[in-house]
Amino acid sequence: MKKPRKPSQELAQAQVQRQDLRLFAVLASSEEDFLRQSAELEADPLFARLCAPGPDGSAPVLRRRLPGASYAFSLACGDDALAAAAGPGGTAGEWLAARPEMLALARRVGLENFEKFFLSDSAFSPAAAARACGCTPAEAAALKTFAAAFLLAHEHIAPAALPRLYLRCAASVGAEGGKLSIAYTHPSYLRGACTVDHRALASLVKSGGLTPADAARAAGLAARAQRLAWRRAGFHRVILALVEAQSGFLLRRSGLAPLTQRELAARSGLDPATVSRLIASRTLLAPWGDEIKLKDLFLAKNAFIIDKIKAILGAADQRLTDTELTAVLRTKHGIRVSRRSVNLYRSKL
Repeated sequence: MKKPRKPSQELAQAQVQRQDLRLFAVLASSEEDFLRQSAELEADPLFARLCAPGPDGSAPVLRRRLPGASYAFSLACGDDALAAAAGPGGTAGEWLAARPEMLALARRVGLENFEKFFLSDSAFSPAAAARACGCTPAEAAALKTFAAAFLLAHEHIAPAALPRLYLRCAASVGAEGGKLSIAYTHPSYLRGACTVDHRALASLVKSGGLTPADAARAAGLAARAQRLAWRRAGFHRVILALVEAQSGFLLRRSGLAPLTQRELAARSGLDPATVSRLIASRTLLAPWGDEIKLKDLFLAKNAFIIDKIKAILGAADQRLTDTELTAVLRTKHGIRVSRRSVNLYRSKL
C-alpha cells in the first residue's frame, strides 16, 4: 500500500511541473515571441531593480555574457532597414546620422579590437583603445558611445518591427586566419547568461525596499529571467557545437561532415528534442555570405557514405568491385563499412 504524500510534497511537485511547462513554452516559442518576452522583461522597472545591487551590495539577478558570444555589429549597423526601425522617435535620428562614419571606424579598428574594447563590459580607456586600434582617443570615445547606443536601440526595437532576417537568422559566422567566429544578429544574445542570487533576493525583500506587491512579483520575474536565459544559453551551446562539427565545410575545406541532431545533442549536452526546438526555422550567414538553414548543416551517415562512393567512382579509371570500394573507403577516408552495405549504397546511385 502506497504511503500518502504529504501536502508539502505534492505542492513542491506541482511547482516543479509548472516550472517545466513554462520552460517548455519558452523553448517552443517562435523567435519573435521569445524576443517579445525578453523585451517585456527588460522593460519592467522591477526587473531593472533586481539587476541592481541590493542592500547587501549584491544584485539578486546577475547577468553576464555567454562565453564566446559576440554581436554582428557591422551587419546590423550597415543595414538601412534595421537603422530605420531603430531611428524613429526621440533623438535617435541625431546620433544615427553618424552611422556611416562609425561603421567605417569599426571596420578600421578590426573585429578583434572592436570586440575587446567596444563590446566589452570592462572598464574603458579611450587612450588605451586608441593606441591599440590606431585611432585618436576622441574617435575611440565616440565609437564606444555609438556602439552602446546602437546595441540598446537594436534591443529595444519591437520584434514585429525587426527586418525578417533578424528573426530567422541567428548568427553570422566569420572566417579569419583559418578560425571561425560567431556573432549573433540580436544583442539579447550578447548578455544571455543569467543567475539568481536567492540570498540577495531574500535580503532585498526583507529590507522593505520593495512594496508587498513587488515582493510577490520579484521571485516570478527572477524565474522568468532564468528561463529566457536558459534558452539563450542552450542555443549558444548548440550553435557552438554545430559550427565546430561543420568547421571544415564552413571554412570551405571539405563537404559536410556526417552529423545527426542526436549526435549534436550529445555534443552540446542537451536533449535531442530540445535541440530540434532550438534550431527550428533558424538560419546562419556563412562566411561567404549565403544564408543557410541550420537543419541543412546535418548529414546522415548513409548520405555521407553515398556521396563518398559517388566521388570515388567518378574519379576511378576503371570499375571497382564492392570489395575494392570497401577498401578505398577504409584506407583513404577512414570509413569502416561492410561490403554488403557498400553494395546497398551503390545501388542507390
